[in-house]
Amino acid sequence: MALKQQISDRITAIRAKRPFVDHLVRMVQHYGTVKGNMQAGAVTYFAFLSFFPILALAFAAVGFVARVYDGAQADLITAINQVLPGFVGDGEGQVSLTAIQDAAGAAIGFGLVGLLVAGLGWLSSMRDALLVVFEKPKAEQPNFVFGKLRDLAALVTLGVVLLLSVAISGVVTSFSSDILDALDLSTGLGWLLSTISILIGLLANMVLFFTFFKLLGEPDAPSRSLWSGALLGALGFEVLKQASRFLLAATSNSPAFQAFGIALILLVWINYFSRLVMYAAAFAHTSAESRALRELAEAAEAARVAATRVDLHKDVVVTEPASGSTGKAFAAGGLTALGLIALLKRKRTS
Repeated sequence: MALKQQISDRITAIRAKRPFVDHLVRMVQHYGTVKGNMQAGAVTYFAFLSFFPILALAFAAVGFVARVYDGAQADLITAINQVLPGFVGDGEGQVSLTAIQDAAGAAIGFGLVGLLVAGLGWLSSMRDALLVVFEKPKAEQPNFVFGKLRDLAALVTLGVVLLLSVAISGVVTSFSSDILDALDLSTGLGWLLSTISILIGLLANMVLFFTFFKLLGEPDAPSRSLWSGALLGALGFEVLKQASRFLLAATSNSPAFQAFGIALILLVWINYFSRLVMYAAAFAHTSAESRALRELAEAAEAARVAATRVDLHKDVVVTEPASGSTGKAFAAGGLTALGLIALLKRKRTS
């Protein structure tokens, strides 16, 4: 017990001296309070079921965009490889890219509505999970059609953000490479090009996480807090992508992989990504700025309630008559009654 108390005191002292450590501890505590693992598990279930419909819808949509922009499909494949490195392709042990493209053609023909309904389950579950993490009160749920249209608009926005980030990243990287080649510095400053590519990738991931928070979580938090959570998510996402490449290489010959294929690793990857989103949202929610904003809102609400409160226990003042007025009124009433009786007797005798 003494050792436990010493450790607790030590952690408290470190948190007092290191605000960032205190922030991390608050993040973990809040993640546990809102049952972040359970939220991520629900998102994983729907995301896994929505994985193939969403990809088919993406290729179906890009098929129309490609009529105007020739590089749309190439950018989509690049975006998929950035989000799911090594999972999608035509190689052995990968999700077949050709099969998804064929499904996209079929979707245009007759299955677009079915794919749309199936594919938006992930976005709806992600919205519900983020609302829990950001502690937003439950609002009235829209009807089925409006809810799906809302999720579709959010999905399109996320897709556009992802494709734009890939396109901008490619343009900036190519432009930087051309400049280094023109200055004959590509050999000596190759590390600079790699650094630029990494920074652009981090920035693209930050924009993606920030869009997640704004569109789905609708948080009452300053933008600075949301960007800090997005930065944490972007850094974790890069680590997760590197780990997925290692995981694919390490498990490609395992018995479990042979039995379940890429689906098993995809399921694990989606779960860890969902947990990362929950942690990043918890980090944004527990920042000093977010906590201060919530405290101000709570104080304002308490003041409003106090100003309109009716005190039911307040004493009611009853005005009583003067002490002598009751006796005088009684005597006057008695004399009046006697006078009426005497008058009636006289009338009877006369």
